[in-house]
Amino acid sequence: MAKFTLLLAIFALFLILANANVYRTTVELDEEPDDNQQGQQQQQCRQQFLTHQRLRACQRFIRRQTQGGGALEDVEDDVEGIEEVVEPDQARRPAIQRCCQQLRNIQPRCRCPSLRQAVQLAHQQQGQVGPQQVRQMYRLASNIPAICNLRPMSCPFGQQ
Repeated sequence: MAKFTLLLAIFALFLILANANVYRTTVELDEEPDDNQQGQQQQQCRQQFLTHQRLRACQRFIRRQTQGGGALEDVEDDVEGIEEVVEPDQARRPAIQRCCQQLRNIQPRCRCPSLRQAVQLAHQQQGQVGPQQVRQMYRLASNIPAICNLRPMSCPFGQQ
């Protein structure tokens, strides 16, 4: 009788273990999209960047905050004068507000890549600048989403 009870207990334990294995599931998340998917996303972000005037207001804000403008500043002032005739409310708003509006129109997942491109263009337009100023431009750009109260709140550009 003791052997039968022991055998029954072992069998019950075996059933419990087998049942536990049935319910254990492994979930694997594909954290990194494949190259094709990533390429499509980059293309979509690039298109949004181009559609929204290359975040020109953000470029202007970044340049003004880091050096006070570049060689194209006078040309942009002329362009803003034209914009004021066409869209008086838009042109009178500060550059950061226009930047926030442009950034708001870009999908959240594309905001950081678009800001990166805006910094690159602002850097090119400013001409020769030192590495410290480039870092300052990226640091400023990384905080623009927070200034605009947009998600993501910051862009991890890292060491540029």
